[in-house]
Amino acid sequence: MLPVDSVPVLGEAVSLRAELRRIRRAIALDGDASRAEHERDLVDVSRRLDALAEDPANRGVLEAALDARAASLRVAVSARRAAKVSESERSAAGTIVSRAVQSGRPLTASESDRVRELRARRPDETWMSSIDTVERRDAVLEALGTLRIREARQQLRDGLLQTAQMRGIIREAVPALRQGDPVLLVGETGGAKTALAEHLARAGLGREPELVSGYGDIMSAQVIGTHELRAEAGATVSVFTPGPLLRAMHEGRPVILDEVNAMPPEFLKRLNRILQLRPGDSLNVQENAGRPVTIAPGFAILATANEQTPHRYRGLDRLSAELVNRFGANAYRVHYPDTGCDYAAFPAENGLLAVAAVTDRHGALPDHLPPDALIRAARAAFISQQVFAGEHGAGFADYVSSEREIDGRPGLEESVIAPRTLVAILRKVAGSAGEIDLDRAFTRFVEGIMHREDRRVLALILEGQGFRIA
Repeated sequence: MLPVDSVPVLGEAVSLRAELRRIRRAIALDGDASRAEHERDLVDVSRRLDALAEDPANRGVLEAALDARAASLRVAVSARRAAKVSESERSAAGTIVSRAVQSGRPLTASESDRVRELRARRPDETWMSSIDTVERRDAVLEALGTLRIREARQQLRDGLLQTAQMRGIIREAVPALRQGDPVLLVGETGGAKTALAEHLARAGLGREPELVSGYGDIMSAQVIGTHELRAEAGATVSVFTPGPLLRAMHEGRPVILDEVNAMPPEFLKRLNRILQLRPGDSLNVQENAGRPVTIAPGFAILATANEQTPHRYRGLDRLSAELVNRFGANAYRVHYPDTGCDYAAFPAENGLLAVAAVTDRHGALPDHLPPDALIRAARAAFISQQVFAGEHGAGFADYVSSEREIDGRPGLEESVIAPRTLVAILRKVAGSAGEIDLDRAFTRFVEGIMHREDRRVLALILEGQGFRIA
């Protein structure tokens, strides 16, 4: 396939087709107010594209490009389908194991053989035989990249970009949750712990979770339940109203205790006992005169907690060793994307997150957010995340001064371009129709940081990636 940049007519055709998509989207979203104007533009661009295609001098080039692109897409789809089949087979193996775990029994000999067979299968690679030139290879890789971006875009809109780390935690945690075992997710702020917990509840257990946030003035009774005064038949009566924890137990749904280390100490003491309960067990509810509630199948506790240091996350209590031990082997540390990546290498997971946040359903980027800007934004986010978390891998000294130290290491004290922050900043720029660029968006972010030294360090990181921070 000929490179678009080397054949002007191809570049023009690609540009016109992209403009057609933008106009159709504007017609669909703007309503009647500007429909006539958009429809005139649609006719004009369509006419220009038709003229380009009908020109005998262009016809052969365009037809050859379309044929080559179609062939590359077919190969890419075959490759992606083979990968999906392989993922499905691994998932089927996990389902067999989960079923046995949920029933509290060992695998049968037949099940063990089936699991080994499914996990040993390699993806079908017959599609590779059709890649006979360097140009075809590059075109197939580009098409595969577009398919992966579209898939990542959908995952992000569903709530969780499934990186290798996330997939690994999901594979391990789901069988335990199906038994009713509790799961603890620990990590730095903005690292998608809550999104992962919600995904585990919905996709892993097939249930809508109850969500309890640990921040604010929440009381233990609000989590478990409390009596309320109601008017009935002309009299005022006291009625017990179950809280989200008891509702989840009764209805057989998971409950997410978000930022559990910000919850009141009296509740955490009771949580020690609750974490030992499983479906089928009963809990005597002292707020309801000791009446028992029997835990229905499907109930499980997913707790999230921020990392705690003497300088960060003020207002959080350190989780007791006794409480953490209740989670057993089901405590997972959720790292920032690309943790362990060399500072000089490209942070692929942050890069995929950046692109997935702003791409359209066709896998195309906004014109005012070119790939180079996204690459630099992803790299700045990665550096800030690793500095904040203290994960100083190879190449760290080339990027960050060691003059100031936090917790005995160079780092950021309170602020970071966390994954959710990166997504929010990029979506702000993408949704501005070109009125806001990344320089201004990152400047606004830095200006909003309360900690003066953090402002300085983050500005240096961003400027090191070519952004102008006022």
